[in-house]
Amino acid sequence: MKRLSVLIIVLCVLTAFAALLTGCGSNNVDDMLIEAGLESAARMKEAVCSETYRNLISASAMLNDPEMIDVVSGENVAGYKAIYEISFDPEKALGIITDRFEEYDGLSENLQNKIIAQVYGSLPSLINSSKGTSAMAFTGVFTDSGSIKHETLKEKTILVFVFESGYPIWVTYSSGIEGVVSYVSYWIIADCAQIDSEETLINELRINNVPTLEVKKIR
Repeated sequence: MKRLSVLIIVLCVLTAFAALLTGCGSNNVDDMLIEAGLESAARMKEAVCSETYRNLISASAMLNDPEMIDVVSGENVAGYKAIYEISFDPEKALGIITDRFEEYDGLSENLQNKIIAQVYGSLPSLINSSKGTSAMAFTGVFTDSGSIKHETLKEKTILVFVFESGYPIWVTYSSGIEGVVSYVSYWIIADCAQIDSEETLINELRINNVPTLEVKKIR
C-alpha cells in the first residue's frame, strides 16, 4: 500500500512537470489564438481575390499582380500544414531598423517601447523587400488586424501559419489591458511547399541573420 502511494505521488509530480513544460514551450499559444490567425488569413485572401476591393483601395498596378493574385486565390487558408512560433530579443535586433542602436539606452521607456514596436513591425516588410517592389506594395496593403479576449497571453508572440501551398502568413500578437490581445497579419512572399521544418522556414524567409532568433514548430 505504501509503495502504491509513493508511485501515485511520483506520477502526479511527473504529470504536473510535463504540463509545465508544455505551457512554457508555446507561450500560452492555444486554439483561440490559432483560430484568430486563420480567420485573419481568410479575410486577407478575400481582400486579395476581390477585384473591386483592389481597385477601390488603390489604382496601382502592383496590387493587381497576376502571379501573386493567382497564388493567393489557389491556396486553402481554412486549415494549416504547420504553425511555427518565432521569438527573438528585440533589443538585440535593433540593427534591423537602425545602425545607431547605441543611442537606444538614452531614450525614455515610452520611446523605447515605440522603437521595439517598430522592430516587430519591420521584420515582415524586410523579408518581403527581398522579393521586389511589387511584393512590398502587395504585402503592405493586404494586411489584416483585429483583437480578441485572451487572459493568458502576456508576451508579444509571433506565429507563422504555413499552408499546403501558396504564401504563409505572419501574425504578431500583442497583449493589452483587461485581457485584450491585438494582432496584425501579413502575407510573406515565400513558398509554403518548400517549408517542412524549422530550418527550411528560416531559409525560405531568409531570417537567419536575426540575432537571438528561435523558431519552434508548435502544431
